[in-house]
Amino acid sequence: MTLKELLLFGLILFFALFTRLFRLGYPAAMYFDEIYHVPAAVLMQNGDFKTPFESTSSVSGEQNTIDWLHPPLAKYFQALSISIWGVAAVAWRLPSVIFSLLTLVVFYFFVRFLGKNFFFKKESLSKKIDSSSNLALIASFFLSLDGLFLVQSRIAMNDVFVLFFVISAVSIYFIYLVKKKPLLLFLSGTLFGLALASKWSALWILLFLLVKELVVLKNVKKLPFLLFSLILTPAFIYLLSYLPMFWQGKDIVDFFLFQKTILFSQLVNPSTHLYSSDPLTWMLNLRPVWYFAAHSTESWVSNIYALNNPILCLYLVATFLISILFLIKRKLNSLTHTVVYLIFFLYLFSFLPWLFFSRIMFIYHYLLALPFLIILLSYFFILFSKKIEDAARKRAVIFNFLFWPLLFFILFYPHWTAIPVPTEFAQTVYFLLPSWR
Repeated sequence: MTLKELLLFGLILFFALFTRLFRLGYPAAMYFDEIYHVPAAVLMQNGDFKTPFESTSSVSGEQNTIDWLHPPLAKYFQALSISIWGVAAVAWRLPSVIFSLLTLVVFYFFVRFLGKNFFFKKESLSKKIDSSSNLALIASFFLSLDGLFLVQSRIAMNDVFVLFFVISAVSIYFIYLVKKKPLLLFLSGTLFGLALASKWSALWILLFLLVKELVVLKNVKKLPFLLFSLILTPAFIYLLSYLPMFWQGKDIVDFFLFQKTILFSQLVNPSTHLYSSDPLTWMLNLRPVWYFAAHSTESWVSNIYALNNPILCLYLVATFLISILFLIKRKLNSLTHTVVYLIFFLYLFSFLPWLFFSRIMFIYHYLLALPFLIILLSYFFILFSKKIEDAARKRAVIFNFLFWPLLFFILFYPHWTAIPVPTEFAQTVYFLLPSWR
């Protein structure tokens, strides 16, 4: 990395850190799904690893229900933070901040690797390095500007944790595609196990890569190691995440009965929610989730909404359409085209399987898909910018491309973090679409 690249990436990380830490302790009380996750983490911090693994668990004398519907890994990190900093809002939200920054770091180097080894491989060494660095900087910058990523980075839920482990697992998988070292495939499977131990939604991406590897498998002798790496290893890591449960009296039969209960609840959940939404609407940013509202006055309002950056969302919709045209017009006749196909299908498999579930779903389930489309957005823009020969025009195009998502991030930041704003401003900007209310 050059000094310039290091400084620019450092600025992105500092920006992400500041926007996540600012007013992190507000609200001081639990909000939205924290009322499920935090009580479970507190019990674990107090040494109780039995109650959080019972589907009927609740806090005695209170309305809060212990989160048992999700795997425990994210709650372990939250419990560790609480044990260090105490039972306070900053403590239970800080792990989400840390893992969001780790996600940005892994994402940056992943995109940079894609640029050097796939997207710009045929360019000269200096141009390849410059293009890869620009690609990684743009993609990381846009990810840091996404409102959904920001909101999930400031709440004690498990979405940022599964995002980190999935991006890490996929990045190792792509390194495996280049270096062909079996140990890398095993490491990818291990990271997928950690992702599954955070949230089951990682399963779709793991299954997609497994099927992809089975389709291209030419040597049957490699099949056992493939199955070991992408099936047995994730399953074993997932089982290990429940070790504290076994230490406190549960056995393997209890484990499988518990998983069966979780599976049934995930597949069929008749509950309804005012802010639930269909997966096909997530890309269009049509239905956010209202997480929190402070006591408002006639002149001022204060809310937390899980909502994408509106301008970045428009960019990504355009990228989706461009990707489809790319898939239709281009054949798999080069490594670059093949990787674009792969990234696009990773995007699709990150959220489309939710269509087959008869349960309430929310826009934050789309978070896992966003980084893959952001990669394609950044790649297509660099291809476009390279065709602009006039230097002044190129600078103007790049400036506007980066400026508008940043401006809307600043405009919507209060809406994502419960900073009070004038009521008229909120009505005009934040609730521009009726479905955003």
